[in-house]
Amino acid sequence: MSYGSEAAALNALLSIFAGFWLVILAFFVLNIVAGWKIFEKAGQPGWASIVPFYNSYIRYKIFWGNGWLFFVPIVCTVLGGIPLLGTLLVIVGVIINIVTLYKQSVAFGQGIGFTIGLFFLNPIFNMILAFGQYRYYGIPQDGYSYNQMKQKYDAYKAAHPAQPQYQQPTQEQTQNHNMTYQAPAQPKQPAAPVQPQQPAAPQQPTDNQAQ
Repeated sequence: MSYGSEAAALNALLSIFAGFWLVILAFFVLNIVAGWKIFEKAGQPGWASIVPFYNSYIRYKIFWGNGWLFFVPIVCTVLGGIPLLGTLLVIVGVIINIVTLYKQSVAFGQGIGFTIGLFFLNPIFNMILAFGQYRYYGIPQDGYSYNQMKQKYDAYKAAHPAQPQYQQPTQEQTQNHNMTYQAPAQPKQPAAPVQPQQPAAPQQPTDNQAQ
């Protein structure tokens, strides 16, 4: 192989590599723009989509009704290293993220099928929402928004007032039938004081004795 053919092959390889990274960069930029437009459709500032943590706060605000709920999956992930309990918390965090995608889909008038697309191809389906003719309808009132869950909790508390809890007294231990027991010594009762005897009264002589 001549030097010219080697240079041509190297240039072709570099062109493919550069084209690949250009596609990745364009995809990344389009994803940022898509998030920007989704926030604007929901009446939020577009720049919030590129601010770490704050973008999660806005997402939970427009899809759940309370932005501070974004801490829940973060805490579940941080505590994921705890044995046994950590695995359960990680599962809870994943479920919350899936429900959030479902709420995003419903908020734009879509359903389960679009939720599956957001889960497996999130950047592409975000672009579809951003650049397509999709309108933000508001926080989904599916029974699981923050305000609805709070209303349910308050209604449950009102219908079930807290009752005082009592602890049953511990049962006395029964005797072991294989053992013998000595009855405890009873305390001695103080002896009653002896009353002094009164001298007998002298007898009066009868009439027969006087004769």
